[in-house]
Amino acid sequence: MSKGRSKIIAIILVVLILAGAGIVFGPRLVHRCSNCDKVFVGTGYYANIISDAVTTLTGEDEKILCKDCAEDEHAVSIFAGKSVEDFKRPLFEKKSDKKK
Repeated sequence: MSKGRSKIIAIILVVLILAGAGIVFGPRLVHRCSNCDKVFVGTGYYANIISDAVTTLTGEDEKILCKDCAEDEHAVSIFAGKSVEDFKRPLFEKKSDKKK
């Protein structure tokens, strides 16, 4: 095989790998905040228990919050000593780990 052909194959493989990673990780890393509609990159944060209960009762999708809205929603817990990072969503979660 010539050097030119092997470079083209390598480039095609890299593009395919990057496209596959975008398909797998893209939906988990790009979100619109459920409260303020800001688009952000990251896994996001869980809503507080009250918001989550209302969301469940109304049949809406799970709320995903940006950091600013998560700080507002969890203000009481943060005041009590927790960190906003305690409410961060994981990249991939098991059904049993959905809510701590």
